[in-house]
Amino acid sequence: MSVRNEFYDLFVGTYTERLPHVDGQAPGIMRARWTGEGGPGEATLAAVLRNPSWVTIFKNVLYAVSETRSDNGEGDVSAYRIDEESHRLVLLGMQPSGGADPAHLAVSPDGRYLAVANYSGGSVALFALEEGAGRIGERLDVVRHEGSGTDPSRQEAPHPHMAAFDPQRQDLYVPDLGLDAVLVYRVDEGRLVPKGRIDCPARTGPRHLAFHPSGDVFFLVGELGNTLSTFRRSESGFVPVGSVPLLPQAERERGTESSAAAVRVHSSGTLVFASNRGHDSVSIFRYGNGDALELIGCVPTQGQQPRDIAFTPDEQHLLVAHQNSGSVAVFAVDAGAQGEKVLSYVRDYQVPTPVCLAWA
Repeated sequence: MSVRNEFYDLFVGTYTERLPHVDGQAPGIMRARWTGEGGPGEATLAAVLRNPSWVTIFKNVLYAVSETRSDNGEGDVSAYRIDEESHRLVLLGMQPSGGADPAHLAVSPDGRYLAVANYSGGSVALFALEEGAGRIGERLDVVRHEGSGTDPSRQEAPHPHMAAFDPQRQDLYVPDLGLDAVLVYRVDEGRLVPKGRIDCPARTGPRHLAFHPSGDVFFLVGELGNTLSTFRRSESGFVPVGSVPLLPQAERERGTESSAAAVRVHSSGTLVFASNRGHDSVSIFRYGNGDALELIGCVPTQGQQPRDIAFTPDEQHLLVAHQNSGSVAVFAVDAGAQGEKVLSYVRDYQVPTPVCLAWA
């Protein structure tokens, strides 16, 4: 990530049309300027694209899904060069995603591959990336998951919800909400080779994971179970070491309906944050010795349906994308504070149907 004229570009993935779970109001990928003074500037259109619900950036190239399905049953993935002068997005190309409703994508640490999780298609696709330019090349492989879970309304089929590369190895981790499992693949000469499967308790609904800075631990949020689980690397792969509820006991006893969305880890490795839709909050956990996770706070996010959460480049602020209230809220972060005082609400900014946050 590089500084341009002492500010950063914040790119926002959005929904652009009405779907069963959202009333999309955005025209495409949005962009705002962040100066580090407490908030982004006005959000403007960076690129017209249908339902760019997830975006990621690698070496000045932005990759985006189009969470759709065409007549051939596939969505799309696109690549854009971020112009250093105008800060606009220049389309490099688009490819069918390998399945319906792509929900997430990730670039391998060496920049050679793009992995895409197709939620409704129940598949994971692997693409070659053109060295230097970042263009999306040929689709090298597609793996279709098989099976179902115990929730007939949400787990009737596989639903890969994320693609995450191991920061230490050329392995791909795919949380599958429909299978209650994280499927693991080794990328070998452009092929996704099954390497293992990490099973979760029934109706966990694995959604997103985030690696600890050490690379030897990752944290997984379960959308259906509204839990945060810890996994540690062993000789045979990652193994579960514990799971905790995202909401305080009083809220659980009250029967508050909520579902997990995103998880982020502070660079100190001692704080883990997760967003809760329905309860409309961010849960703060202290991570310590023996892989212990302690819920130290649950802060209202001042909006509806918080989806992605993201630290600013200096980690002085945490941003929250509110899908249903059309806003991005800014919270000051004090990593040394106690309890809910770790986060302090600053203000919010209007962005239509924001669901993903990425920095350039």
